Amino acid sequence: MRKKIILYSILSALFFVSCNSSGEGEYDTRAVESLDSLTKTIGDLTSCSYTVDSYLVNEKGEETEKLSDVYLKGANKLFIKNSGTKGNKSFWYNGKDFSYFLFDKNEYDILDAPVNTLALIDTINSRYGIYFPAADFLYPTLTDDILNNYDQLLYFGEENINDVNCISLEASNDNHTLQIWIEKETNLPYKMVIISKTSDKEYYEAVYSNWRINPKLPDVMFEFKAPEGSVRKKFIPKN
Repeated sequence: MRKKIILYSILSALFFVSCNSSGEGEYDTRAVESLDSLTKTIGDLTSCSYTVDSYLVNEKGEETEKLSDVYLKGANKLFIKNSGTKGNKSFWYNGKDFSYFLFDKNEYDILDAPVNTLALIDTINSRYGIYFPAADFLYPTLTDDILNNYDQLLYFGEENINDVNCISLEASNDNHTLQIWIEKETNLPYKMVIISKTSDKEYYEAVYSNWRINPKLPDVMFEFKAPEGSVRKKFIPKN
């Protein structure tokens, strides 16, 4: 049985999380309804693309910046292009294979993959520690995951960020504060912040932009072909 901790795909690379799963706490119904609306909006999509601009500080104070362009089609196609502090890399998933290419090292590998995108995200994160931008917003269990892992969920109403009208939410437990801003017009994520309560260094921030709803994405976009002269190097599972 999989017990998914909200934002595990980011937090596994940032914090060691201990969560409160009692399901008892202070939860504003307006915040719950906002999350449910976001989940339904994403669940109704047949395809989408978006950009994530993220900034992470780990427990050692090391900073990482990343710009990710994400493309999703149906339940089993994914392409991600990453650039940032730790180099340039891309991921391809076509429903059968998961491919990974490091542009700076000219290295790649191809793995057998599960039959859908959510199972792929779980598997690759668990085995290799790779996190996927905005992955948790893709899960239909988003609202329940937050309620099960945070003691408090508050609704702060409308807030204008960079001329974007958003709904502001905040969840918290003993270890972290999670802030989510949802674009009011589209019901799509606009910004997220995770703040540690146990460290003055650990911090994560992401801004989501360039949302395209149900674009026509060709299947060839999700197929990987190793560049000439590149070297296949086996993925190393995390410890």
